[in-house]
Amino acid sequence: METMLQALVVLGGLTFSLAAALLIEELIFGQIVRVAFARRVEIPKPGHKH
Repeated sequence: METMLQALVVLGGLTFSLAAALLIEELIFGQIVRVAFARRVEIPKPGHKH
């Protein structure tokens, strides 16, 4: 029973760590991707007429 509890604590810790890492990654790289797409949209494509 104690081994099962330890395994549960380890899995919980790993899950929390992964979730935190994904959140931080999304906050950092999500902003970078958003800025890159915003810059790309502002540049008109040559030969494209409205």
